[in-house]
Amino acid sequence: MQKEAIIGAAPMRYHERMLMLQIVDSHWKDHLLGMDHLKEGIGLRGYGQRDPLVEYKKESFDLFEDLMNRIEEDTLRFLFLLQPVEEEKQAEQIERKRRRAEFLMSQQTSGNGDGAQHQVKRDSSKVGRNDPCPCGSGKKFKKCHGVNV
Repeated sequence: MQKEAIIGAAPMRYHERMLMLQIVDSHWKDHLLGMDHLKEGIGLRGYGQRDPLVEYKKESFDLFEDLMNRIEEDTLRFLFLLQPVEEEKQAEQIERKRRRAEFLMSQQTSGNGDGAQHQVKRDSSKVGRNDPCPCGSGKKFKKCHGVNV
């Protein structure tokens, strides 16, 4: 009631619907995955002298009951934990985030921060793989200080 008084009846129903749809969708995917696992392993019940069809019906019903209980429990829990924000506070938060993003972008483009990238230029020419090693060993660079040491 208090949450509904803060944001209004219509927005509260909207949030309830969206929350419930997300929870049902998530749990339904998990349920389908569990049913696939059950289907793969149900044939092994025959080794235990049990009818796989009867066992599949029992266990799938238990999984469905568990699904319904989890949906109800999570929906109530999330609705209880829902913290509605008044429009003025929400607008203030959005403005604060926008200013922070602008500040971070200005820091990156100014080049004064760690985000600035500098191009590194080589002083001397690049040493080829088959050229003599610059250390003076007389070996080829690839055998001395190259990649394949």
